[in-house]
Amino acid sequence: MHAIVTFITLALSSFAAASPQGVPDKPIEFYGRMYADSANCSGTGTRYAYLGSMGNCINKAVPGTGSATMVVGEVSKHFFAGWTGPDCTGKVVLIVSNVGECVDLGGTDVQSWSNDMKPFGK
Repeated sequence: MHAIVTFITLALSSFAAASPQGVPDKPIEFYGRMYADSANCSGTGTRYAYLGSMGNCINKAVPGTGSATMVVGEVSKHFFAGWTGPDCTGKVVLIVSNVGECVDLGGTDVQSWSNDMKPFGK
C-alpha cells in the first residue's frame, strides 16, 4: 500500500512540475460589437465582435439596417469606424467615439471596420 501512495505522490508532483505556467493575457484595449439585425444595438439576432487583437482593420459586412457600439476603448485613442469598401477602403463612416454609444448605420452598408484614429488624420 505504501508503494502505491508513493507512486501516486511522485506522479502528481512530476505532473505539477511539468505543467506550463502560462503568461496572462494582456488586458483588452479595444472591443467593438456590431449588430446586423438591430438598429439600436440590441436583440438576439446576428452579432459580431471586433477585438483589438484582430488588427486595426477587419472585414465583416454589416447591412445598413444594423448598428455598432464600442464596448471597450480609450477615448481619444480609439474610434470605431465603418467603411463602405473591404480592407478599410471607400467612404468612411464615423461610428462610435465613446464607450457605450450606439450608432445606427442609417442605411449605409458597411464592409469593413477600423478601431483607430488614422482615418481621421490622427
